[in-house]
Amino acid sequence: MKKLIAIAALGLAAVTGWSQGTVDFRNGGVTFKTVVNRYVYFTAVGPGAGTPVPGSTDPNRIVGTSYVAGLWYVQGADQGGQINSARQVGRTFAFRAPTTAVANQGTWVIAAGASPNFTFDNVAIGQSATLQVRVWDSAKFATFEAAVAGNEYGASAPFNYTVPAAGSPPDAYYMDGLRAFAVIPEPSTIALGILGAASLLFLRRRK
Repeated sequence: MKKLIAIAALGLAAVTGWSQGTVDFRNGGVTFKTVVNRYVYFTAVGPGAGTPVPGSTDPNRIVGTSYVAGLWYVQGADQGGQINSARQVGRTFAFRAPTTAVANQGTWVIAAGASPNFTFDNVAIGQSATLQVRVWDSAKFATFEAAVAGNEYGASAPFNYTVPAAGSPPDAYYMDGLRAFAVIPEPSTIALGILGAASLLFLRRRK
């Protein structure tokens, strides 16, 4: 009886493992379904979605192996409002060396012997998740949270991902919804509003 229970438990574990969803954590080196800018930049994102295409020479893309990229997720689609409660899946990867070919600058590289395929704990085949790529300088900050506290970090806009059916082609697992972003974020709308209000107040006082 105990043996039957043990076998059943192993079978259930196997089925659970098979049903877990995976994602391919890369932003370059593969051919995505949608051709848009997915590079990561030091200070400013280049032109809007669709241009420049991979292989262009737009400047300021991240290079240098102290920068790392990681993937966070929230179960379910359109959960951008809950992204601060996201959990990490998989490991981090460093960005390419400064001497890398221009076409590959702004992309992270998969370490030798590692896999870009990450498995979610609670997102099964056919289910969706809201993803966010987070980047920081690991030479300065041991964690992403520390980088946020130091105000030196980057995070992509949250985007949806649906785990494809078993047997789907490789490009079905790519992060097609990812878009380019910068490590040093641009001033927020709120910050710009405060700055504008302060400027108006200063001008009124001068009058």
